[in-house]
Amino acid sequence: MLYVVLSASVSENIGRLTVKDLDSDPADYAFELVCTSCREKHDSKVTINRLEKHEMNGSRGEASFVMKCKFCGKDCSINLERTQEELYNLQEESNRELVEKTRVHRKKIGIKNVDASKAVLLALDCRGCEVLNLDYSNLIFDARLASGKVMEATFDEENEWYDYDDDAGEEVSVTDLKFDIVKAK
Repeated sequence: MLYVVLSASVSENIGRLTVKDLDSDPADYAFELVCTSCREKHDSKVTINRLEKHEMNGSRGEASFVMKCKFCGKDCSINLERTQEELYNLQEESNRELVEKTRVHRKKIGIKNVDASKAVLLALDCRGCEVLNLDYSNLIFDARLASGKVMEATFDEENEWYDYDDDAGEEVSVTDLKFDIVKAK
């Protein structure tokens, strides 16, 4: 099982950060893939959302993404599942209980090597392919401020976002946004 892990530095007035991924408006995640049989990299990014399901060859069920490697012809599939985690601001007192619940849940499912300052956003069950990278330029993020207000953030080519909270009269920012792919049991 592969997991997509989000890390970032958030300003002190941001309580939580997560990808805007709703049942009514699912996020499209763009991944770079490599075939595990021939090790050839897929020539373009593939876009997957968590609600789409496709039939797999040989009636083995459904997957979020199905393809045949154009180099070796092997079947590849990915099941994408969204976790309940968000990137929590560890300095905010109200997040302490949520961070502890997250730590316990990660231990239960075998994710031991991810720090509490990061969020495990997606679980990827990959068969015949491996995810190399997530392109976040098309994703919209919800930044939940300590005041309760929610602001939308986008990151084009840069890994930082700056805005101004008119209600509180202060700047909000997310810097050093980064996604990693980690393996766990």
